[in-house]
Amino acid sequence: MSAFRHRSDELPPRASRPLGRLRTSVSRSRLPTISQPPEPFLLERELLPKVWGGRALADTLGIELPDGGEAIGESWELFDRPAGSSRIRGTDETLAELTRRCPDELVGRGVRLGYGGAFPLMLKFLDAREALSLQVHPDDEQARGDLGKDECCLVLSVTDDARFVHGLRPGVDKDQLLASLESQEVESMLYTFRPEVGQLVHVPPGTPHAMGPGVVAFEIQENSDLTYRCYDWGRSREVQPEAARDVVQMVHHERPPVQRSTSLADGGELLLVTDHFFVRRYQVAHRIELPTDGRYLTITCLGGRGRIEWSRGDEVASVALERPDTALVPACTGAAVVVPDGPVDLVVCGPGAR
Repeated sequence: MSAFRHRSDELPPRASRPLGRLRTSVSRSRLPTISQPPEPFLLERELLPKVWGGRALADTLGIELPDGGEAIGESWELFDRPAGSSRIRGTDETLAELTRRCPDELVGRGVRLGYGGAFPLMLKFLDAREALSLQVHPDDEQARGDLGKDECCLVLSVTDDARFVHGLRPGVDKDQLLASLESQEVESMLYTFRPEVGQLVHVPPGTPHAMGPGVVAFEIQENSDLTYRCYDWGRSREVQPEAARDVVQMVHHERPPVQRSTSLADGGELLLVTDHFFVRRYQVAHRIELPTDGRYLTITCLGGRGRIEWSRGDEVASVALERPDTALVPACTGAAVVVPDGPVDLVVCGPGAR
């Protein structure tokens, strides 16, 4: 048997919206569009039911979930996909519309956009009450009709039986893996570990991986939806083993593949830098100045509250920030200053090394 179980300053926060599927349009009200040039803003989230999801996003992050006990697996905090996009809080505009209206001011000159001119990053909270499928993602060169998918997960909560699959046990060769990729035999070949709260797990393209059961995480990824499901722990969902075989990489481990952080002079921790994004974390109670250097920043509040300040001519403008808000600081903003109201826990992301 398988070892796995299956606010803005002016407006109050809106309730999270559950989705059966992403919507391509939204009802239009008499709200304004965002200013030009754009200034820092908050984003509305969307909730996605998943067969492997649960209700832990409410307890872990204070996210309001729909009544009825439906299993919610994902909360999309920042997204720009063909089927729908983040709504900019307090306006009648979406992130997709703003990205295409002023890409240089929002994302930054020289920063690579996503497929079709979309915003390049995607941010999610995941509740893996049960195990996600064993899956792999292509890289940018292998991807067709989308970007590749480089991603990482910051572990926020775990249960006693929490598990994370990442790559393979030592000694497993490619012929063995490919012959067993869609059968239960593959389970004995996988490297599995119990993640701990605060650990960051990087999942490069091609890495066989699965999260859950018992894990809540913050996921940072390239803006892509290309996932090839290899094996689904006995569930009846469709798998794509042939596509997975074309992109899978032989990644072996003898110990948990968690990232070591580097202390920064401003009190933060650098968790990861890839070609596609960087991830920093701030668990502080002091002001944090975040220069953009002409490239966008995202700020996600995991705990506490405060405000983001920036210069507007001779004035100082601000927007309130609290758990679990995500704000986007446009590239044309010289610097954003986070002024906490007591201790805060923030994740700051931006473009990678490429």
